[in-house]
Amino acid sequence: MPATRDAAPSPLIGPARLIRAAFEGADMAARANAILSASTDGVLEAGTALDLSTILLLMHRHDEALQLQAEVLQSNRHFALRSNGPAATTRVLVLVTAGDLMANTPVDFLLDDPIFHVEYVFVLPGDPALESLPEHDVCIVGVAYSTANEPVLDALTSAAARWARPVVNHPRNVLKTSRHGIADALRGAAGVVVPPIVRIAKSELASRANELPDGLRYPVLIRPIDTHAGNALQKLDGAQDLEAYLQGADEAEFYVTQFFDYSGADGLYRKLRIVLIDGAPFLCHMALRDHWMIHYLNAGMNEDPAKRSAEASAMAAFDAAFVPRHRTALAEIHRRTGLDYLILDCAESRDGRLLVFEADTGMIVHDMDPVDLFPYKPPQMRRVFAAFLRAIETRAARAV
Repeated sequence: MPATRDAAPSPLIGPARLIRAAFEGADMAARANAILSASTDGVLEAGTALDLSTILLLMHRHDEALQLQAEVLQSNRHFALRSNGPAATTRVLVLVTAGDLMANTPVDFLLDDPIFHVEYVFVLPGDPALESLPEHDVCIVGVAYSTANEPVLDALTSAAARWARPVVNHPRNVLKTSRHGIADALRGAAGVVVPPIVRIAKSELASRANELPDGLRYPVLIRPIDTHAGNALQKLDGAQDLEAYLQGADEAEFYVTQFFDYSGADGLYRKLRIVLIDGAPFLCHMALRDHWMIHYLNAGMNEDPAKRSAEASAMAAFDAAFVPRHRTALAEIHRRTGLDYLILDCAESRDGRLLVFEADTGMIVHDMDPVDLFPYKPPQMRRVFAAFLRAIETRAARAV
């Protein structure tokens, strides 16, 4: 039951504030119990119940969370952030879908400003085309790419031609952000290297252990489709490693990617998260580790002042040094993807190119890191949020 123009949105806290509370160590079980205790005869308002499903996800109670979410969405698809200020001047409509915390772009981190009135409309696979949307000034397609989300993005692509207001991240462009889609989109781009990648069924891969497909050669990286943050990701140095990996894997389909050694002269690997807002690049973080499989949470940034100092220096020099080195590459990525808001996980290759591991719209961009350890981050993240605010306000002014 898609939202209609006249449907009243149900208020909710929203994922960003709940994620922030969990990150800061709040007792999420106590929050869940407080919501349940305040209910009347066990009945919750739709927005409150949706918040409870988010809390359950943050408590790693995945199945319960998605079951509750599905029950809520049977009767209500239209929600509004409680934090909307009374003097909000810009109405932002975010199109999202069902799923876990990675199913959608966490845009409420970016829209945490009293000028925005933020509403969500959920779209599920099989829904009729959303040709009529609730009143808004700017529409953001918050549905992130995954195999499960492809039907939703396809349906939104068909409907988008009939939407009257400006759209951030057209769904046809979000469809480019699968791992293989990004590799296809950026193939041959000046200054960019995307490791060759193959999407392949387990049965076929098992028969190709000694001769990998499409010219791939050991070492390679393997991971199941639609996984992130290093989950089930492994480096394979030969056919025996592949055979052992597949014996312990239940998934039916995998990505196999050519391994690139991007370690620096000091033996450390540096992975950057860069956001492009209307093509303008901003560094959100840089993680350093002595292992190729690196993300911010496993890099020990909190424990190592030297790593934090290196990250602070990278942020300070980003506009004057990094951006000029990769200006052409970043411009090509923006042009080829066509996305207004895009997050890159990337590095610098040994030959000086921009090495892109992942590019999508669903990765989190936030300002939750403790200020005492990361005093250089709040000013940087304010720049990011201000750039996104300008992008939305510019489109809203265009729509008047």
